[in-house]
Amino acid sequence: MSYRPSTILPVALSPSSVEMSQSSHPFSGLRAKGRTRVGRGISAGGGKTAGRGTKGQKSRSGSGRKIKGWFEGGQTPIQRKLPKVRGFHHTKRRLTLTTAVINRLFKDGEIVSRQSLMDKGFVSKKERQYQIKAVNRGALTVRINFADDISISRSLANASPTPNLAQS
Repeated sequence: MSYRPSTILPVALSPSSVEMSQSSHPFSGLRAKGRTRVGRGISAGGGKTAGRGTKGQKSRSGSGRKIKGWFEGGQTPIQRKLPKVRGFHHTKRRLTLTTAVINRLFKDGEIVSRQSLMDKGFVSKKERQYQIKAVNRGALTVRINFADDISISRSLANASPTPNLAQS
């Protein structure tokens, strides 16, 4: 192979580098292949239909700018099949406070409130307006009281062995 002098990089030639196969040649893959030109005759490799298929709207010239992305070939488009959704729909934002988290964050006699959860880092400033619900996920090992701003699941209020779980 012959290379132009501008493309030859200085490489120290050793007996092992001279005997390298062409696939592991230091200059293999340097040049990027240009894009294939289609529609230039059968012998060029991309002739006749030029990769567009045989017939149809997409095989014609200018079809790329004529067919919109939402067009489904004449059938009723999906945006016309679906009902109109009007107005604002705000989802309720909730935080779940599990018994494992309560056991980890609180000691005996403490009150679980929104402010205490913010102080301990469980509720961020962004989440301070969220509804907080305490749920039963295992045994509750600490004796605590819940403030009015924390809602308690029925399973936690009924199944918990601590006597002072009623909301204060």
